[in-house]
Amino acid sequence: MANFNTDLVKTIQTQSLSSVICSQLEEMILSGDILPGERINETQLSSTLGVSRAPIREACRQLERSGMVEVRINKGTFVKEIDLQEVEELYEIRATLDALAADKAAQNITEDQKAALHGHLEEMQDATQQDDHQKYFKANIGFHLCIMHIAGNKNLLEIYEGVSKKASLFRRTSLSTPGRLSVSLKQHEAIYEAITSGDADKAADLMKHHIHDAKTIVLETGVASDD
Repeated sequence: MANFNTDLVKTIQTQSLSSVICSQLEEMILSGDILPGERINETQLSSTLGVSRAPIREACRQLERSGMVEVRINKGTFVKEIDLQEVEELYEIRATLDALAADKAAQNITEDQKAALHGHLEEMQDATQQDDHQKYFKANIGFHLCIMHIAGNKNLLEIYEGVSKKASLFRRTSLSTPGRLSVSLKQHEAIYEAITSGDADKAADLMKHHIHDAKTIVLETGVASDD
């Protein structure tokens, strides 16, 4: 026991705690509880969570590496604000990533995976009927992530998550655009049918069109579209 590295244990504990805090902060950002441009109050979080500021700072550094926040010298950490040019670039990347995932998913999908994907689609259908934009947004994320998992490419999933999280900082605002939910739902239904029927080329084309349609709304209106 004399050689036991207690400093290492403390470091691991801090890293573990910071990961939990990072996940919570990320969820708050993606759900809109903390808005783009808003400062993350480390002191308030420290008091609320009953922890030191060290794991909170580490969590913020993790979020900075993922591009979700930015540190402003002598001002603190702020949720990143995405401009139109960066959004356009992100959507162009998303179109390629999502199309590839749809292609692979159509080739690989099992009956259990079809059921899982349909579950996300049903949530989107319910949200559209209820005109619940927040519920739709979450179900939409689940739908696209499900396709990524079905595609079975871990590196693709990792790249996708980073790009989509950054895009999420901007795209939530247009879900309330009149008629947008129903249009988006129809596109997702068509993508679902193509994937579950095993039509890889059609699935990829529909997905690419879907993402480019979202990008068009961004460029024309200056507010982000669901994807």
